[in-house]
Amino acid sequence: MLDTPLGLGSTIFVGFILLVFLAISRWYRKAAQGQALVKTGAGGTKVSFNGMIVIPVFHRVEIMDLSLKTIVISREGQDGLVCKDNMRADIKMAFYIRVNPQKDEVQKVAQAVGCTRASSHEGMVQLFEA
Repeated sequence: MLDTPLGLGSTIFVGFILLVFLAISRWYRKAAQGQALVKTGAGGTKVSFNGMIVIPVFHRVEIMDLSLKTIVISREGQDGLVCKDNMRADIKMAFYIRVNPQKDEVQKVAQAVGCTRASSHEGMVQLFEA
């Protein structure tokens, strides 16, 4: 048997508490400044700007970048726009895009576009060039 003054029951209790703290430390995910965590799975879709517990078997978490993105689209030369009077016009447009840091709006963008596509510059360019 164990020769501890605490006894077997308290040793098991301390081991259990350490196991719980280890699990929470492994499952807790934090979001950096300008990012949002979108958790799907058991319990529905949840959005957090700080941090949340993500259990690997039950949840999937994606990171959405909320920072301002600049997209420049230009139509020049053969790709220029043809006007009503059959003149070709060269144009260049700049779009400034960001997701509002509100839970319902982040959730709408995540469902409509996807977190990976909304966070990448190339994905946003593909959406706007179409």
